[in-house]
Amino acid sequence: MDPEIPKTLGAAMATEPLWLRSWIQVLVAAHLGALLFVVGRVQGHWKVRTEPIAILAVFVAAGLAMGRLYEEVGYVRLLGIAHLVFWGPVYTWILLARRKLYPLLTPFGAYLGFYLVIAGISLAIDAIDVARHMMGDGELWGR
Repeated sequence: MDPEIPKTLGAAMATEPLWLRSWIQVLVAAHLGALLFVVGRVQGHWKVRTEPIAILAVFVAAGLAMGRLYEEVGYVRLLGIAHLVFWGPVYTWILLARRKLYPLLTPFGAYLGFYLVIAGISLAIDAIDVARHMMGDGELWGR
C-alpha cells in the first residue's frame, strides 16, 4: 500500500473533516445506544428485546465488511454497500414491523425514533454513494 494511503479504514476516516468525523460519531452513538435497551420491561415482564440485538449485530457486521472492503478497493463510495446490505434489512424490519409497538413517549420508543432518523439518513447517503460509484465516480469520500 502507498505510504500516503492510510492502512486501515479507521485511519482513512480520521483524515476526514471534523463535520464528517462528527457525523460518524453520531452514527456510532445511534447504534451503540441499543446497548441500553437490550433488556427491558415488556408487558410487565423483563425480557431480552430482539430489536437492539439486531441493531448491534448488523452494526458490527457492517463494520467488519467495510474494513474488509477497504482492504480490497480502498476508500471509495462503494464502502456504503456494507450499510445497505447489513443495516437495510434490519432498518426496514424495525420501521415497518416493530416501530409501532413502542410509543415515542417511552424511552425505547424515543431511541428507536432517533435510530430510524439517523440510520435512514445514512442509508440514503449510502445508496447515492453506491450508485455514483457504479456510474463511474471514482472520487474518494470527502475529497
